[in-house]
Formats: sequence, structure tokens, C-alpha cells
Amino acid sequence: MRLSRITKHIYDQNWFAVGIDLIIVVIGVFIGIQVSNWSNDRAEMNQETVYLAELQEDFRKIVEELESDIAAYDGIVEAMSFLLAESRKVKSVFSSEDLTLAAKKLVSMVGTEIVSDTYSNLTGSGDLAIIRSREIKTSMASFFARYEVVKLVATTHELQLVNIFQPYAIANLDYVSLLPDNRSVLPAAGFSSEIIASELRSRKFRNVVAVKWDIATDLIGILDSALLDARRVQALLSKEVSQLRSSG
Repeated sequence: MRLSRITKHIYDQNWFAVGIDLIIVVIGVFIGIQVSNWSNDRAEMNQETVYLAELQEDFRKIVEELESDIAAYDGIVEAMSFLLAESRKVKSVFSSEDLTLAAKKLVSMVGTEIVSDTYSNLTGSGDLAIIRSREIKTSMASFFARYEVVKLVATTHELQLVNIFQPYAIANLDYVSLLPDNRSVLPAAGFSSEIIASELRSRKFRNVVAVKWDIATDLIGILDSALLDARRVQALLSKEVSQLRSSG
């Protein structure tokens, strides 16, 4: 319709009307583009809000995991400190059961599993660009880089478990008595609860306990730093989600 009117005005050589028609067409195209851009921006903002909310939930779980693992390693450090203190005494006043309970931590290991399917999908698909906050993206990248260090130290701990702690317990203690209670495995008939008391003051025992204490404290330090990073990401995500929802 508009094209036929422009053609008629050209035929009539009504250049003023032609100019008006062209201006109307240009304005219409411009408005159409702006509406399309606004619609696309709105869709991206909605998608960004969804992604950020999913990341917020992922990091809530990550913070809980790190807090739980730090508490578990704190328990290991406490048990090793207790054993080292008792090893320096001529005779421990604690029962063999108490000593064995602490020694269980020698062969225990905490697995820190940090997973964010949302972040993996965003980085894998290229949709990370939808997240506009550079601070959030940088903070998440920093956190997952730190987690690589956590995995490296945890791998070292796993190797020490296999090469140091388990062989020592098998050779010098009653390994079955150190297994978690939920295994429901009874010690051998010839097991003496005094084994741990007699082994307590040996140099080998103290060295093994000291190694366990050392790596557990290292892991606590690394996990504490990772937890600070995770909480920072969590706070940034919470703030951004609130702002986007309020603006919507």
C-alpha cells in the first residue's frame, strides 16, 4: 500500500509527498528494528536470569559441600593432634577404644566433589556471553581454577592413603578395627585392643600421624580459600538476580 502511494506520488511528481512517504517508511523500519532489538534483549535478559538463578543454586550446594568437607578435615586434624599429644606421654590415660576411634581417621579420606552443570554447559555452549557481569564471570573462573588446586592436593592425599596410611595400618594395627562402623566388620578373634596403646609411642606411628596431620591442615587451608571464593560468587549472583528481577 505504501509502495503504491509512493509510486503514484512519483508519477504525479509530488516530491514533497514522496519525501513524507520515505520518512514514514524509514521511521517504520527503525521502529521495527528497535522493537525487535528490545524483544531480543528482553529474551536474553530472561535467559540470563534463569542461568544466574541456576548458578546461584549450584553455588549454594558448593558452599555446603565445602563447609562439610572443612568440618570433616577439622575432625581429622583434631584426632591427629590428640594422637600426637598422647604419643608423648609415658602412659595414656585414655582407653584403647578412645585411641582406636581417633586412629580411624588415619585411613579416612574426604572427597570434595564440586559440580556446576550450569557453568559447564555455559562454557561448553558459548552461552557464558549471555552473563553480562564481568565480575561474576571472572569470579567463577577464579573459583574453578582454585578447585583444580584442591583436586591436585586431594589426589596427593589419595596416593598417601594407598602408599602410607593403609599399609601402615595393615602392618602395625588391626585394620578391621579402623574401618567405619557402617561396614559392620568385626575384628579378628585374636585381635587385642592393646595394639594401639603399644604402638602409640613408636617413631613410625608418630611420623605417620604427623603426615596425616600435615596434609589435612594443607587441605583445610586450600578449602578455606575456595570457600571464600565460592561465597563471593554466591553473593554476586544473589545481588545480580535480585537486580534483574526488580528491573523486570
